[in-house]
Amino acid sequence: MERYLQIEKVNLKYNIPLHILISALLLLASPLLIGVANLGAQDTAKVLEMYAALIGIVLLPPIFMPEQDHDIRDLVYTKYVNGAVVYLIRLFGNVLLLAVLLGLYVGMLKYQGCEFPVVKYFFGTLAQMLFMGGLGIFFYGLCDNLVIGYMVPIVYYIAAIGSGQKLLKMFYPFSMMLGSFKEKGVLAFGAVVLIGAGVWLRCRRRR
Repeated sequence: MERYLQIEKVNLKYNIPLHILISALLLLASPLLIGVANLGAQDTAKVLEMYAALIGIVLLPPIFMPEQDHDIRDLVYTKYVNGAVVYLIRLFGNVLLLAVLLGLYVGMLKYQGCEFPVVKYFFGTLAQMLFMGGLGIFFYGLCDNLVIGYMVPIVYYIAAIGSGQKLLKMFYPFSMMLGSFKEKGVLAFGAVVLIGAGVWLRCRRRR
């Protein structure tokens, strides 16, 4: 157990402090960029789906970032801890951070007088975050390129704004604004598949 905790300590100390800072600043800046006070359910969903969910793209793809350095990658795969375990520990820690930041943000919206179903909106937004981050993990694992890992979910996000539900159907990320939650279940399942496939691809690429 201690060696697993050490992996997460290293992750928090060296790998993602900047990503945590960017995510926190993005959420803290929302009152200056968009209205977040006394919103109804539809407008609250818009804030969560079109703004807050973006931090999923920031926090999840970097789970492979240290292994961009091939010397570190070789070291990871020669250690007694399996490479997949290292990635999954980082992933679990980053997802937990994502949930904490989202929980604090949802609490802030409630404090600001927004009226919405808190639990539904929390899990719906988290599913979207995990799916967009999962897209980044999958394409990062596939292409071994962090930039692509960021760009693909951004393209998906832009496509959702431009083409909407007609193109993406059950993978439409802004369904809460329309009062529908069934798409969030599809996104959650898709996130599991994408993340699992991304980690598997990363583990196969040892060079």
